[in-house]
Amino acid sequence: MNRAQKIAWAFVVSISAALVISLVAVAVAYYYVGMPKALLGFCFMGLFGLGGLAPLLVKKDRAPVTADERDLLFQRRAAIAGFATAYLVFGAACMIPIFMAAGISHFFIYSVAILCQYG
Repeated sequence: MNRAQKIAWAFVVSISAALVISLVAVAVAYYYVGMPKALLGFCFMGLFGLGGLAPLLVKKDRAPVTADERDLLFQRRAAIAGFATAYLVFGAACMIPIFMAAGISHFFIYSVAILCQYG
C-alpha cells in the first residue's frame, strides 16, 4: 500500500467515524433534551479534522520513484471526482451556511476514489 492509499484510508475512517459518532450523539440527545439542542451532536464532526494529520503521520516513501503515471492519473481522477461532488453539494445547499459539507464530501470522495482505483 502506497502513501496515497494510507492517507486516503485515514480520511475515510475519520470521516466515517465522525459521522457515526455525530448521528449517535444526535439520536441520544434527542431522546433526553429534544431536537433543537440535539443538533449540537453534530459538533462531533470536528473529529474529521484528525484525518488531516495523516500526511504528517504517514512516512514518505524512501524509493527513488514515489509515484508513476498511473498514480498521478488516479490522483487526478480522484481530485476531479472530489471537486465535482463538492460543487454539487455546494450548489444543492443553495449557499446555506453549511459549507462544511462541501469540504468533507470532497475529501471523502477523493479518498474513496483513490481506494477504488487501486482495487
